[in-house]
Amino acid sequence: MISQNNTISLYELSEEDIDLSLNRNSLPIEGPLIKIGRCIVCYCLKGWADMEVNLIKHHFVESEIMIFFPTQIVEQNKVSNDFSVMYFSISPNVLQEVIFRFPPDFLSFLHQHFFYKVSSDSLLEEKVRFAVMQQKILDIENCCRREILLNLLRIYFLELYDKIHRDELSNSTSKHNRKTEIFNNFVELVMINYKTRRDVNFYAETLCISPKYLSMITTEICGYGAKQWIDDYVILELKILLKSTQQSLQKIADEMNFADTAFLCKYFKLRTGQSPNEYRKNFINIDKKNSKNLS
Repeated sequence: MISQNNTISLYELSEEDIDLSLNRNSLPIEGPLIKIGRCIVCYCLKGWADMEVNLIKHHFVESEIMIFFPTQIVEQNKVSNDFSVMYFSISPNVLQEVIFRFPPDFLSFLHQHFFYKVSSDSLLEEKVRFAVMQQKILDIENCCRREILLNLLRIYFLELYDKIHRDELSNSTSKHNRKTEIFNNFVELVMINYKTRRDVNFYAETLCISPKYLSMITTEICGYGAKQWIDDYVILELKILLKSTQQSLQKIADEMNFADTAFLCKYFKLRTGQSPNEYRKNFINIDKKNSKNLS
C-alpha cells in the first residue's frame, strides 16, 4: 500500500514489519524525543536536521545516511523547512532474520557509526536500490516476494557495513580507535546498568581504566564528563517514561531504583529545572496544542 507521502507498507510479514518511502519531509519517528522501536535507515535528500542519538549530537545533512536501531534514544531538535529524506524501516523481528549469521560485531559496529557521508553517485545508486525494493514490495503476485526482500535487505546491510568499515580503517589512527572503543563500551554499559549504577567508578572499574581517564575520553569525544553523560542518559529515560506512560512517580522511582519519590524529584529538578510533574504537565499541554493545530 502506498500512502500520500509515497510510503509503502508490507503487511504480508506483519502489520508494521517493513516501511519504505522514496521521499518524505520528516523522519519516520513519533515525536521529538523517543526510544526507537525499529531499525530505520534514512538518507537525507535535502535540507538538514539537528539530531542526538544516545546523547551524541549530529548535524544530519544532504547526502548523509543515519541508522537507528531499537532501544536507541533519538532526539530531533531543529529541522530546516526544506528537509526531506528517503528511508526504510523494519521491525526488530525482521532485523533479527535479516542479520542472522552476520559478522559478530555487525550490530555494535553500526551502533557506533550511526551516520555516514555518501557521494552523490552513491546516493543515486541507493535511490535505484530503494526503487527496486519498492517494486518487490508492490509485486504481490510474486510467490517469493518475502525471501527476495529479505535478501535485498541482507545485501544492503552487508555492503553498508563493508563501506563504513573500510573508511574507518583508512581514516582513523589506532589511538583514536582505542579511545572510541572505550567510549562506545562505556555507552553500552550505561545503557545496560543505568537503572542501578550511576557512579563513574563502577564503569571505570568495569573498563579497567581510572575514572579520570574515562571522563577525559568522554569529554574529548562528546564535550563533557562521564558523570554528566550518565546523568543525562538517566534523565532521557525518565523523560520518556513521564511522557509515554501514565505510571505514578512511585512506580517510576521503583523501576529506576531511586530510594523514593522525593529523591527522584530532586534528581530530576536539579538537572532539568523542572519537577517530574511539571515536565509531564508541560508535555501534555504541548501535545494537546499540537493536536489542536493539526485538526
